[in-house]
Amino acid sequence: MDDVDYARKVYEILTAPPDPGIPPGHLGDDWIDRSDGFGTDVTVTSIAVVPGDYGNQLDIFYVLDLPDDVAVPREGSLLLPLDAEWREVSGYTEPEDYAPRIAMRLVRHIHEHVRAYEQSRDDDRDLPARAEQHAMLLEVLGCKGQVEQEAPNRYVVRREGLDVLTVLLTPDQWKQVIRRHGLRLRGCSSTSMSCSPRPPGRSASSSSGTVTSRPRRGRSCLPPRSRSLR
Repeated sequence: MDDVDYARKVYEILTAPPDPGIPPGHLGDDWIDRSDGFGTDVTVTSIAVVPGDYGNQLDIFYVLDLPDDVAVPREGSLLLPLDAEWREVSGYTEPEDYAPRIAMRLVRHIHEHVRAYEQSRDDDRDLPARAEQHAMLLEVLGCKGQVEQEAPNRYVVRREGLDVLTVLLTPDQWKQVIRRHGLRLRGCSSTSMSCSPRPPGRSASSSSGTVTSRPRRGRSCLPPRSRSLR
């Protein structure tokens, strides 16, 4: 089974409705635990096969159904390994073996996602104004090379002798980075954006209900963040 077919089968398993005859708190034939919010609080909308440093990866897009007072983005994605050799040594030769683990990792990722956006009323008092935050971002990226903002939330950094660096970052995401790392981000000696070869087209707005494969297109850079469960 090739990677795209494997991903398609995983998608079918993760999006299949549960057996209504299964009592709450019990596992069905797919061994997916739905008692912790999978399929209700978090729903998989699509899966893409994308290249990574160590073989192909699953880019899993999801939507959240959370209370209105939980102030977090309602869409996102998560990267997980897919490489065939990795699946074999990890015991995930069949999609049915991997799907329950993906569901569990996705739920754990959502908990970390929510915690990352939690803030007290006093958090913003110590943060610069939004315009200064944007200036800090340009300063940090400028330490890497020549910066150009191609579109809202999309920046391109051209580095001499190196691949073009594409940064996909919303103001709210950058605000979280500043809150976590503070003003020490300023200055080229302290820049530490984590980058990995990802297609710059990653976005939660891709069409739902699909499994796709995308080629490598340069490099993409996202701010460091807690990820568990693109």
